[in-house]
Amino acid sequence: MYLLPVLMVLVALVGVALILTAIIFIKRLVQKLARTVQASSLPAPIARSLKESRHYGKLIIQTVQEYPPGPIRDRLNLTIQPVDKWLANLTRLERGLVKLYSQRNPTRELRKATNEIENLRRRLLTVRGKEAAGLTALKFSKEQHLAALQELQLFQTQAELKIQKIASDLGATHAEMLLVIAKGDFNENRLRRLDANLQEHLSSMRDIVTTMDEMGYSSLTS
Repeated sequence: MYLLPVLMVLVALVGVALILTAIIFIKRLVQKLARTVQASSLPAPIARSLKESRHYGKLIIQTVQEYPPGPIRDRLNLTIQPVDKWLANLTRLERGLVKLYSQRNPTRELRKATNEIENLRRRLLTVRGKEAAGLTALKFSKEQHLAALQELQLFQTQAELKIQKIASDLGATHAEMLLVIAKGDFNENRLRRLDANLQEHLSSMRDIVTTMDEMGYSSLTS
């Protein structure tokens, strides 16, 4: 008498569990696809450097976590304190760059603006009066636009070089940390050098993110 209701409840619970599992799977899949789409909108060298930077940052944390508990690991934990902030800033920077590269293509816009200015310059050679005044004003506006695009392109180039350097430096820092641990050479001067290296990486990342803030591109909004 009571078996059927119990079976129905069990079937319902299994169904709910399957639905919840499917929802979680789909959510994770969507998040993964979103990250892939975002990464694909960045130039390949930048996407690669961002991936390497995040990889080395996580490896540094993992290396310390795997060290036996005790005073040495406590000291190493102090060294890697900046890494969490660094990874958070890296995420902000990546989102900002995705937003920037998806909205603007300075190279193409520079070519277009340069051609338009040259055309206006040629037209000004053949006109007079009000038409010349109007074309001169338009040419001045285009030149201002060109200057702004040149600054934007310069920022992109500098950001790309900084990100590539940070990835390389962070890889070197991780290698040095592995060497220190492997040799058991926990000289305080050497540990302070590791401290300084990670603080420098964090400072470099903050500089880029601050500039992105000023440009309105490093918002965490999706």
